[in-house]
Amino acid sequence: MGLSDFHRNELLRIIQHKLLTPLFQPLVTLSDGKIWGYEALIRGPSDSALHSPILLFKTAQVYGLLEPLELLCRQLSINAFAAAAVDGLLFLNVNPLLLLTSDHPSGLTKRFIQQAGLQPERIVIELSEQFQVEDTDLFISAVKHYREFGFKIAIDDLGSGFSGLKLWSELQPDIVKIDRYFIDQLHRDPIKKAFVKNIIEIAKNTGSSIVAEGIETSEELITCKELGADSGQGYLLGRPEVECRDVSANAAQLLRIEKGLSLNESLEPVISLVAAVIAHTPALQVAAMFNKDKNLACVAVVDEQQRPVGLVSKGMINERFSHQFGRALYEKKAIKHCMEQSPVVVERKLSMDSVSTILTTGENQDASLYFIVTDNGKYYGLGSVRKVLRQISEHKIQLARYANPLTLLPGNVPINTQIDKLLAQNEPFTIAYIDIDNFKPYNDQYGYSKGDLVIELLAQIIQAETNSSGDFVGHIGGDDFIVLFSGDNAEAAAERISQHFEQRIKYYYLPEHSAQGGFSAMDRLGAASFYPLITLSIGLAMPDTALCRSHHDVSDLASAAKQQAKKKTGNSVFINKRRVPETLAEGRSLQLNIG
Repeated sequence: MGLSDFHRNELLRIIQHKLLTPLFQPLVTLSDGKIWGYEALIRGPSDSALHSPILLFKTAQVYGLLEPLELLCRQLSINAFAAAAVDGLLFLNVNPLLLLTSDHPSGLTKRFIQQAGLQPERIVIELSEQFQVEDTDLFISAVKHYREFGFKIAIDDLGSGFSGLKLWSELQPDIVKIDRYFIDQLHRDPIKKAFVKNIIEIAKNTGSSIVAEGIETSEELITCKELGADSGQGYLLGRPEVECRDVSANAAQLLRIEKGLSLNESLEPVISLVAAVIAHTPALQVAAMFNKDKNLACVAVVDEQQRPVGLVSKGMINERFSHQFGRALYEKKAIKHCMEQSPVVVERKLSMDSVSTILTTGENQDASLYFIVTDNGKYYGLGSVRKVLRQISEHKIQLARYANPLTLLPGNVPINTQIDKLLAQNEPFTIAYIDIDNFKPYNDQYGYSKGDLVIELLAQIIQAETNSSGDFVGHIGGDDFIVLFSGDNAEAAAERISQHFEQRIKYYYLPEHSAQGGFSAMDRLGAASFYPLITLSIGLAMPDTALCRSHHDVSDLASAAKQQAKKKTGNSVFINKRRVPETLAEGRSLQLNIG
């Protein structure tokens, strides 16, 4: 579309009356999902021909009005950001070509910031690589001018031009933003992955922080995190909005997703019910205990209220007594003078996985081969580190044999085993059967590679919305998943899974398909058919653990619930009121009638 005097007059009207709206897109740290800052973007009036920022700035460049437009954008963005009173950095886009003009107002941005009450170190000046700078010396001098004000410098769109590394070397920016081209489908493209990996490596060696731009899928997010990017930005993490929205909770949830197999088993198999000794017990008496019982390697030391205060091993006692005059020095002293005073103490109710995490954290690298287990704060028994690690290894090897190769989630055998275990223990639970609707047409249209991404997306959403310490997530194959909920959060979690999937699945379609709610394609008979966007059907059932005999009965209940959910259009959650399968209920009714 060509530009005209109409566009020029419209731009002058917008600048004169300050008819611009600043929007803010969050940047989050990929280590924890916390807000790092916001990039200020701009929009023209919604009813104007210059609403689009691309046309707005193109018009300004053509008619020599780029400078007043940019300064107004900065002023409005700074004021709106200050009014929002949020933490973090403010990223301001600056056209590098403007820095080269001799009449570029010096200190105006600093004045805007001072008037708004912001500290200069919270401001990041983004210089896009899209604009090629000829006079490098003058450009570096202009950037130095901003640095002297206390502002941070960022190179935006790295990789979109041809001089990125040269610019990086000469400017030594605080922040480098990788162009969204390299982030798009990063996990599927080894060339892009190699590029991003090398850029991040350079950043680590030069002291620059790396921002991955344009993140739109969870796969891109996780890959950027794995490659070492410091921060991320994109529609998946947060869209540009008038308000500086805090997206940290959602971002942290997305980043918390990890593939793998967890062990939520009880600690009992690794606990030995060894009697503890009171802290004032003489060391000689404890040494005698070890001499009498050759299998006794360690004992806990407790106070009068049976609360653990330390741990003492046979090796500790022997080491104390082996020194010259050691026996004479220690044998009459209380054992509290010979014990390890900071043992690992865990509650009996914790899962094996939770304890494994505690034992393997950096703080416990020098811990004993044993740890203390308490029951409501009082000594219960001794746990073996070796037994925990062996249990974890054996369990994960067993589960891995039956894990789904795509999602690495437990498959049919471990799912059925877990159901039978819950039934045997008479533990109440809710089973969710989750199925993707319209998946085959999508797979046919977009290819199995894209189909795999959709399945991985669903797996990650499910894991993010379930309790890793109590719920069990399984993948029975294809696009079908099973969740065993231990608490009363099943319905709410199912609704969240459905909502989040609906929000994010549109990014797995071409823009035109997403806009029209689906796509047209030939069916098996050669007729044109319209296939709507993928949705989820979730069936929930609460088996009667006293009457359901095995996982087969529970499977029947879950399948019936899923079939009812699939009868509804769109994303749906159906709760099966039956607590035993229909065939089992009929058999029980017949028995009662005969009796």
